Amino acid sequence: MSTVQFFQITTEGAVNGDSPALQTLVNRYRNASDNTMTLWAPQHEDGKVAGIATVWASHDAQKAWESSEAGQSARSDIKKLSTGELYDDTVLFSEDAIPVLKAKVVELVSWIHPADQIAAKKREIEEGFKKFQTAITQQSPEADGGLVSGWGQGEFDFKGVLSRRFTLLIGWKSVEAHYACKKTKPFTDNIHWLRGYGHSEVVMVHYAYSQSLPT
Repeated sequence: MSTVQFFQITTEGAVNGDSPALQTLVNRYRNASDNTMTLWAPQHEDGKVAGIATVWASHDAQKAWESSEAGQSARSDIKKLSTGELYDDTVLFSEDAIPVLKAKVVELVSWIHPADQIAAKKREIEEGFKKFQTAITQQSPEADGGLVSGWGQGEFDFKGVLSRRFTLLIGWKSVEAHYACKKTKPFTDNIHWLRGYGHSEVVMVHYAYSQSLPT
């Protein structure tokens, strides 16, 4: 299992890796004692959005750090950077997410579900993902790094309904490879395994997190 905290921060201008404010924020997470890895990248779809993925030793470790002085300082840094709505969710993945985060390009997919309906459909949703995961892993050369899924721990208001995210990380060789794969039979014959469970909306974006791997 992996505990990964995701931020998507809308900034004033194009995301700049040389920004002292962004560097300070990323380093705060990297320097946390129970932080396994922190990566960041500008969002492919919107260059003003900075995406941060930070891997923790456990969910308890993440929550403890969040309440610490260093964690509160990080929150202050995020508020200074952010000029719009903040995406902040901690996902408990059932498998190791690090190989996917290290892919050339990562598709971050949020399937938004009404919170009060998840318990009844959780098993079916997870089993559907496993079938899609098997097909793409075994049959799609465009994929890179694997696929993992997990439930976001944060509840949030989505169009007046208390909701949670079923989050997918899918590694691809490139954004173009992802869109090419969507036209192939392994994808078209298996995408139905992810649909039909009463989700409110699905949101998909891409990040090249691996470009920020420490050298």
